[in-house]
Amino acid sequence: MSVIGFDIGTYAAKAILLSIKGKGKRQVVSLEGLGMAQMPYGVMTQWEEQPIPARTAMSAAMRSLIKLCKLSKGRFAALSLSGETMIIKKISMPVISQKELRQSLTLEAEQYIPYPINEVIIDGHILANDDRYGQMSVLLVAARKEVVFNYLQAIALTKLLKPAVIDVDALALFNAYDFTNPESRDNAVLVDIGATLIHITVLNEGLPHTIKEENIGGQRLTEDIEDAFGVPPEEAEAIKLGNVEPPELAQASEVVDRIVSNWMAAVERAIDSVKSEVPEFQASKILLAGGGANLNGIAEQFQSHFHLPTEIFNPLKTVKFNIKKFDQAYIDYIGPQMAVSFGLAIRKQEIL
Repeated sequence: MSVIGFDIGTYAAKAILLSIKGKGKRQVVSLEGLGMAQMPYGVMTQWEEQPIPARTAMSAAMRSLIKLCKLSKGRFAALSLSGETMIIKKISMPVISQKELRQSLTLEAEQYIPYPINEVIIDGHILANDDRYGQMSVLLVAARKEVVFNYLQAIALTKLLKPAVIDVDALALFNAYDFTNPESRDNAVLVDIGATLIHITVLNEGLPHTIKEENIGGQRLTEDIEDAFGVPPEEAEAIKLGNVEPPELAQASEVVDRIVSNWMAAVERAIDSVKSEVPEFQASKILLAGGGANLNGIAEQFQSHFHLPTEIFNPLKTVKFNIKKFDQAYIDYIGPQMAVSFGLAIRKQEIL
């Protein structure tokens, strides 16, 4: 069974197909194919008002990626949700089994969900038990049925794929990190900087403790550069990535620093949220992923600000690939942007 991990965002769709053989330390992961495709401007932000164009755009992007990136071996699709379409929260419950959890989670979840309970799909995972108090920490995830239905419809429209998993962006990012660092039980802070959202997953002893999303993605920086210099979007994007010299270097640096400061403030808030519950918590390192991770010098800025080891997270560093088929420079460039897709592609257990 081959699962294609699709990370479909506001401006781009990304896909990856992996071949996984063996188990444990003998496990070998090989890259079958990957790539990106542009999404029609504005369509993915209109799910509520115009679901049909969004479904059609998603389906077209998936079909295009399968053809252009030679992913035809993939028979199943894994996608993920983010933003206002879902709710994710760590809650405390009396200790029960995972089986019992599914039966009682709906009643527990009602107090945390702003929608009628019959309009959402609910799932949960036990993170840890505290036998001293008879309580356990549970990761609660809820998604609106309408949104999940639209995703399933988009997959069906491809006429090439069946749905395997509907996940959450921030958890897919954690899955990618956990898969590539199987023995790590650290307090890493995972930060995925997308076009419109920044996803932050703070781990405590190797497990997700706090997950945050904020609407301050890389597109905000592109727009600020447009406004600052009166240049078209394509040139602003090139300036952002350091491919084109800005008209005024000092002014460009000021614009970049302002947005990066917002990203770092969002990470600070997420870390503080953990400390409010676990006072002794100390983050061990920061890993940056997503398109924003390609910003020149961003790892150094985060490291200087937080005084923590900071690196660009590229899950493809652990993957074997055919050097005749894939260019190493391209793998290095696109790897951080494939973190969510990678985390989806390894989810082979469930079939919807």
